[in-house]
Amino acid sequence: MVAFLGLNDALVGAGSVLLAVGVTLAGALVVGGPWIVRLVAQTRAERRERIRSEERAEMAAHLHDSVLHTLALIQKAEAPGAVVGLARAQERQLRAWLNGQDPEAADLRSALEDTVGRVEREHAVRVDLVIVGDVALDERVQALVAAIGEAATNAARHAGTGKASVYVEVEPEHIRAYVRDEGSGFVPEAVPADRRGISESITGRMQRQGGSATIVTEPGEGTEVVLDLPLRSF
Repeated sequence: MVAFLGLNDALVGAGSVLLAVGVTLAGALVVGGPWIVRLVAQTRAERRERIRSEERAEMAAHLHDSVLHTLALIQKAEAPGAVVGLARAQERQLRAWLNGQDPEAADLRSALEDTVGRVEREHAVRVDLVIVGDVALDERVQALVAAIGEAATNAARHAGTGKASVYVEVEPEHIRAYVRDEGSGFVPEAVPADRRGISESITGRMQRQGGSATIVTEPGEGTEVVLDLPLRSF
């Protein structure tokens, strides 16, 4: 193509055109360069802050689910042996979490069975579990399991019926979970701001993974927590 243009004298004025384009681009870089540098730096700073904020929120949710629950159970325990057992179990779980280890389960079904069993043991309630389908356990699915565990724990602690139900269905594009109880219910707007069991450990945790959480409840009508986690990239 260059040879063809050269043979037909089409490149005679190309030098002047290229010079004008080069000068224009250089001027644009001089004028817009500092703005571009500031924009890139600002974008990187905002991304780092967002990552730190998500990490802080996830740590707060995990501590609420594990350490704070264990401390509440220790306060109610009467036998010294029960207190020691709770403390040692919590220590093992916390150490494993800090080291990035997951010694418990490799799939959704196993993780849910472990979580429901823990809620039943710690709170002396019955939790009926139904699982349709299964999926490998990754960080996002583990977050769903943790949100289900928090919802079941809330039902065990506050419903006043001694039982709850968990239904989980794995579909091609998402996982849906329902945690229900027929207890006393509550007014979501009346929950104190410093109580983070719903806002961080359920709703916030699902939102950070691209999912959603819906709380359906009224005083005297029980509570249903509906969780939805897309399985595809978001």
